[in-house]
Amino acid sequence: MSGLIADLKRFDRIGLSRVASHAKACCQMVRHSVFAQLTHFGDTGTALAAVPGLFRWGPVPWPTHWCDLVDHGDLIGDCGVHADVAAALLTQKSVPHTRARAAVLTPPMAPEHWRAVWNEAQVSDAWIGRTAVYHEVLRVGDRWWDPSDARWFSGAGAHTGSGHVLALREEGGPWKLAPTPVDHLTSDVAPAFDDPGASPVSPAPQPAHAAASAEAAGPTPAPPSTPALPQGVLP
Repeated sequence: MSGLIADLKRFDRIGLSRVASHAKACCQMVRHSVFAQLTHFGDTGTALAAVPGLFRWGPVPWPTHWCDLVDHGDLIGDCGVHADVAAALLTQKSVPHTRARAAVLTPPMAPEHWRAVWNEAQVSDAWIGRTAVYHEVLRVGDRWWDPSDARWFSGAGAHTGSGHVLALREEGGPWKLAPTPVDHLTSDVAPAFDDPGASPVSPAPQPAHAAASAEAAGPTPAPPSTPALPQGVLP
């Protein structure tokens, strides 16, 4: 557990991702192209599910601009890009939502693979902790949306395509831990949360687990699928 708490403190120093825009055609054209493709879909749910498919998963140097996301004619993006684009889409559609951070326990080989890829690109790997990795998600109504995996999940303790969600933190709120820690993360001595230097955490309500597979090379975007989105949440 102490390793997770250390990671949460580390992740608190990572600001939520916001793709900036130069006041020039370089960024305006890229942004227009992205949202033109998304608004082509007839409903918000399908457009949300299409977000990760527009970007090739890879290192993004933050802070970043829209024109920085173009790599040899392709768009490149990470979970921060996916979350920012998905949030902008929901804002356009007037769907209430909040941005959020997640601490995710991934398959054993994934962190080292990602670290090697990010280091080769000379991009910060601060999002890779000792126990968990940093991931950006969205809260929509009473459910959570993983914009990189294009699927709903129930909250801390659930699984996404990236792995087991150990903790969640909505923008402006405290960390909420999964109700049942993973066995090898537990310790005999619980951390003292009255320590002024510790990240605020509170237990999350018991969620229903959603079974999902995970791949060491990273989350695989799901194809657009309107039926996967609940009725009444999105227009």
